[in-house]
Amino acid sequence: MLESLSVGLLTAEKMRATDAAAIEGLGIPGGHLMERAGAAVARELMLAFEPDSVVVYAGKGNNGGDGFVVARELLNAGVEVTVFAIAGRDAYKGDARLNLEIAEKLGVDVVDGVEPVGDADVALDAVFGTGFAGVAEGAAAGAIEAMNASAAAVVALDIASGVDASTGEVAGPAVLADLTVTLHAPKVGHFVSPGDRCAGHVVVVPIGIPPACNEQADVFALTSDAVGLLVRPKTDADHKRSVGTVLVAGGSRGMTGAAAMAALGALRSGAGLVHCILPADLVGEKPYLEVINVAAPGEGRLGRGALKAVRAEMGRLKATALGPGMGRDDDTVALARELAAAEPDIPLVIDADGLFALGTDLELLAGRGAATVLTPHEGELARLLGTTAAEVAARRLASAREAARRSRATVLLKGSHTIVADPGGTAFVVPTGNPGLATPGTGDVLTGVIAGQLAKGLPATDAACLGAYVHGMAADLAVDTAVSTEGMIASDLFDFLPLAVERLMLGDDAGDGHDHDHDDG
Repeated sequence: MLESLSVGLLTAEKMRATDAAAIEGLGIPGGHLMERAGAAVARELMLAFEPDSVVVYAGKGNNGGDGFVVARELLNAGVEVTVFAIAGRDAYKGDARLNLEIAEKLGVDVVDGVEPVGDADVALDAVFGTGFAGVAEGAAAGAIEAMNASAAAVVALDIASGVDASTGEVAGPAVLADLTVTLHAPKVGHFVSPGDRCAGHVVVVPIGIPPACNEQADVFALTSDAVGLLVRPKTDADHKRSVGTVLVAGGSRGMTGAAAMAALGALRSGAGLVHCILPADLVGEKPYLEVINVAAPGEGRLGRGALKAVRAEMGRLKATALGPGMGRDDDTVALARELAAAEPDIPLVIDADGLFALGTDLELLAGRGAATVLTPHEGELARLLGTTAAEVAARRLASAREAARRSRATVLLKGSHTIVADPGGTAFVVPTGNPGLATPGTGDVLTGVIAGQLAKGLPATDAACLGAYVHGMAADLAVDTAVSTEGMIASDLFDFLPLAVERLMLGDDAGDGHDHDHDDG
């Protein structure tokens, strides 16, 4: 259900196969597709910027060929156009060569090599297409530098040059576009960080490829229509125990607030009853009256002495959130590991200190039969994978998928365009959320929201997708109506979580400003 109503994001390989199905399978001429592509890009560029002058940086492949068509269309519209043939005229072959020659015959100024943008209103990036991978070098790197150094608006044709369309990875210089006009379908690299930061606003244009040629995506951008169908609303026949009961196992001296925020996050997103199990000496710390605190043996922290009490509570409730504010001493780590491994039939979301307890032993979770969700940020995932946060940040999609495969659990990698990776290989990108979430406690709230969805009986990946979407939508609603991204704190989310859920149930997508478009907000 999620896949059918979400937006499929294509890799370079899947886009090549789609092109081949149209050109080789159906016999649609490649030159026809290039003509359609160039005309569509020119139209979007004109609509967005109404320029008097444009420079085009054209690479030697089909992306450059598209660029020559754009130049011709702009010239016909009265725009002053210069094309920098960055590889030199002799390097262009096939349809790209044909369109270079047509452009010159019409009077387009075509210059070999790379020169600065100058005072042009718009620079069009037609250097690389979706087939690019690796590091831009030589004249291509010079063209990227020229565009990024200019005051002109920058439009990327299909994808910003320097971004890997299949992964969103950026290994070297990359164009920082204001607008990307992408052909036929959005690509993974438009939505996955760090590539998403190069895309600007993304517009998808048709170029004449029939839907029958489409390859099946395995990465999707979530939509409100997709996640809205996952919401399990309360009915007149329900009571507090029938709509999801949650245990939060966490909290230690000085950190009981993390557990409490997870608990209220579960309640505010629809759970009916939430218990928070704490060391006996801390059970009186109760910032939210609606959360029921339960005492377990221990002083200042939960350790293995609390195992029996925690397992008993887990058995009484429908889902458990393990880790918020739990602490990291050896006895607590031992408890967390035993709870994660020894309760295979209880739905579980693991965050924060619960993730720390796993170390690099993701396989500890592989035998669990019940829904399991891990919610790391880049640093936590790096520790789980035995690598660095910088490496995870550079390879977010691959890292989340690796952790999901090894743990056989759903992995939610927090950050810009949160990724939800299913152990089967499918991944989802969450379009909601904003920089205001970069503040302590928001991750604890997210843990609670997901636990609440697990408690309602949702499978792990569905719960993670709905939880992350609602959490981000609540942050967007908060910024739209109450606070700024600079001043947001985690507790600001509590007033907007119920509204986000309600809007999804009613089909109101006001919290989803992305659709096929994308804008780093």
